[in-house]
Amino acid sequence: MEPRSAKRGGGRPVPGYSRSLFGDPVSDGQIAEWLSELINGETGVYGYRKLTLALQQDYHLIINKKKVYRLLKSMDLLHPQRRKRVHYPRKLANNRIIQASNEL
Repeated sequence: MEPRSAKRGGGRPVPGYSRSLFGDPVSDGQIAEWLSELINGETGVYGYRKLTLALQQDYHLIINKKKVYRLLKSMDLLHPQRRKRVHYPRKLANNRIIQASNEL
């Protein structure tokens, strides 16, 4: 039996289109064009979640954030993820002699 992580391309195939609220199919090429318009527009930088909401509201699409992420990744428009910064605890000097409360 092959391990699950070694298997590539699992799941159902990508259909290549999404549906509008009216039931009409909209191709991924058209959605990619709308995404590039939204990114290059006057508004600020969007992430894939906000772009998903913009597609749903402006173009009346039934689309998932995972599909928008996949399209942005294929178009090479994703920004690199920010890394969490490690905050090291403060070090107290050990050469202090504390004899009462509230001295340090």
